[in-house]
Amino acid sequence: MSVISVRSKAHEPVIDISDDVAALAASMSDGACTLFVRPTTCALTVLTSEEGIAEDLLNVLHGPVPQTAAYVHDSADHVRAHVLSALVGPSVSVPVRDGRLGLGQFQRIVLVELEGPRQRTIEVDPARAPGRSAD
Repeated sequence: MSVISVRSKAHEPVIDISDDVAALAASMSDGACTLFVRPTTCALTVLTSEEGIAEDLLNVLHGPVPQTAAYVHDSADHVRAHVLSALVGPSVSVPVRDGRLGLGQFQRIVLVELEGPRQRTIEVDPARAPGRSAD
């Protein structure tokens, strides 16, 4: 198991971690690379690298999840981040072949920070295809 450490510098940045993951994948056999972020106030996903998509994602997520509402959760100051994180999810899995991530031409792996700035640790599991040994 490997880790990637990311420090966000704003409240809700979308941070491209593709190059960090690709560096870890370079030593992997064919299989899948699974990433998991533990805190429930951030998320992982795959987005296009096109300009403005990060802002569009956050705008769409914010629509149905108001900043203030009659939340039941005892920490109403960050309940929105918990809900947004649950909508996006804490993990992503990407195929690996010959040490390269199987992303499409414009796909990027991103951390969606929902309560920054913070230090985040992403666990990376370089699972290998059945029947294959590590190189």
